[in-house]
Amino acid sequence: MLALRWSRPATVAVLAASLIVTGAACGSGSPGASGSSSPSAGPPLTQAQLIAGSKHEKGLLIYSNALLTQMNQVVKAFQAKYPWIHVTATDDEDPVIFSKYAAEHGTGTRTADILIASAPGLWAGAVAHGYLQPFTPAGISNFPRFTSQGKGLYIFSPDPAITIYNKILLKGQAPPATIAQIAQGAVAGKYKVATYTVNNNFGYSVFYGYVHRYGWAALDKLGQMAKAVGDGDVIGQDVGQGGFSVGVFESGLVRGAIASVPADRKLLGWEYTRDFTPLIPRGIGITAGAASPDSAKLFLDFVFSNQGQQVLCDAGFEASSNTFTPSNGCPNTLKALYAAVGGAQHTYMTPFSAQVANDQASFTARFHQAFHQ
Repeated sequence: MLALRWSRPATVAVLAASLIVTGAACGSGSPGASGSSSPSAGPPLTQAQLIAGSKHEKGLLIYSNALLTQMNQVVKAFQAKYPWIHVTATDDEDPVIFSKYAAEHGTGTRTADILIASAPGLWAGAVAHGYLQPFTPAGISNFPRFTSQGKGLYIFSPDPAITIYNKILLKGQAPPATIAQIAQGAVAGKYKVATYTVNNNFGYSVFYGYVHRYGWAALDKLGQMAKAVGDGDVIGQDVGQGGFSVGVFESGLVRGAIASVPADRKLLGWEYTRDFTPLIPRGIGITAGAASPDSAKLFLDFVFSNQGQQVLCDAGFEASSNTFTPSNGCPNTLKALYAAVGGAQHTYMTPFSAQVANDQASFTARFHQAFHQ
């Protein structure tokens, strides 16, 4: 049941820690940063020039934290458009992505052309280290302002956290619609509630965003009864098996599993919480050490095109273009999310900033206090 790994605990290596320190010292772009500057060596290449150049390159290597079941859908669609570009995508933890790139680039070894990762602190350090090259994807003006983080860093997908629930345990009752209702219901004994561990990039970003918007009061109440059981896999399994009736701040990637697996769809439901839905940014950028820069630029152009947004939506990522409407009714769009929760004001995207990294130790200690850990 729900045999997916939605997120991973962060095992931070020495180099990853140094990235956070560097990011903290140098700062980084904010969610409202303007787009990256033009490439330093002359004017941007045309689409025809990128295509011609890519035919002389030897494939595209992407270090990614996305599930291969998702990422391969994007890769397959891109390769259908550019069949001469062979794409290899990994499935790595965030710290591994950055440390592997740094080690390989430092020794001149073939390394990633594109990085896709979620950890705010690690991205802040990576940008400060100059890991990315500037590039402005075609069509980026059709996206929310936060998509362009500056210095070549973009939001590949603003992934939402959602609430899941066990239909059998709720016995026909409507699921709680807000975080406040979940907290009140848990204290009253109406729901057994599971949630994410804070010792995880996804979980930390979720809780950081909530506290940034609403403070600690509701989390203190939720922590009286709810259990921070682990990552998305654990929450999904525990709610599906009846250990908990509600899972709050679950990864939005579960939407696809619930929709596509009949047994899960019969047992489980999901919804956005109307008072607050966190958005966890998954970043993307072309590396300074890219061996196939033209292929990489074509990939970013594809991701931020309407065709690419349809593929991302179908794969379970969050399509975020302001001008994109799915051709098949796919629900995984930022516009659909905003409509469901009553507007963007009920969401918050934790930024790729040094401040988020700086706050992690003290925030984690405060979270453990709230959840009596």
